[in-house]
Amino acid sequence: MHPVSLFVPRTRLPPLAACAVVAASQSPFDLVLATGDGLLDAGRHAAIVWCVLRGRVRVRSREGGFELGPREWIALDRDSRPTVWSGADSVVFAVGIDLAIQQALQAAADAPVLFPARGWMPAGARAIALRLWRVHTGLADGEGRMPDALRGFLAMLQRELLAGTERCPGHSLRRKRQVLVRMQRARLYLEGHAGGGLRVAELAQRCNFSPWYFTKIFHALYGIGPQQFAAQLRLAHACRLLSTTRLPVTEISAACGFDNPCSFSRAFRARHGMTASEYRLLHPHGFTAGDAADPWNAAMQHPWQQARSGR
Repeated sequence: MHPVSLFVPRTRLPPLAACAVVAASQSPFDLVLATGDGLLDAGRHAAIVWCVLRGRVRVRSREGGFELGPREWIALDRDSRPTVWSGADSVVFAVGIDLAIQQALQAAADAPVLFPARGWMPAGARAIALRLWRVHTGLADGEGRMPDALRGFLAMLQRELLAGTERCPGHSLRRKRQVLVRMQRARLYLEGHAGGGLRVAELAQRCNFSPWYFTKIFHALYGIGPQQFAAQLRLAHACRLLSTTRLPVTEISAACGFDNPCSFSRAFRARHGMTASEYRLLHPHGFTAGDAADPWNAAMQHPWQQARSGR
């Protein structure tokens, strides 16, 4: 199967490898609605947001691997070299913007900044995405500009993230945003390697911070230390494997980065109040990772999102 470029402007394409891709006209931004089974890439744009409206998609990038369910979104830039595999029943809405708009968003104090991130679409976002697509021919309101409707959609997706800007160190908004971008990349690296293998010193080096300073900022931003967050991701990954596969518990513990089954059992019981086998009995095979009760997706949320959703 060959990659299908999402952001090559076109009017209508016949199905290619069971993947139908429809893109907007030539402009500094593109809107795409992709349906069906296929492999998609970011094309020519500097930044991209994928929103899963239906079905499931798998994302591969320099930050690692991600599995997204309905109402989840992910924002990455071209340097991440992201590709998306969509399932046969998937519907994916994507927004791609060029370098000029990306730089304008980063410079403007009142504009949404497209941070690298993963999150949940708020209530009403799916309907807005479909409405944007239906009226895409009238979206371009000027050369090199982004229409207010689309700017508002991006701001809606990243509103909670923008609230964390004030918790970043720096004497200017631009510096705070630069720090938040670095920290979000580090967070995505952790989320993309839920099986473990990343050390705090390595993440700090990626951000050009000392391990102590990186840990301090991470805790201030997300309300938890990077090591504790990584441990939560590993256990959440174990829950997803227990719920969706028939792998033995010993193999799951190894896949989640635990040195031995005993340490996995202690950590799992301390976190969930039951053994892994008991958890599997309560969550039989077929449980979907997009479910609202999925601890994997709950671990992806920021602390203020968890408090709001009650997860």
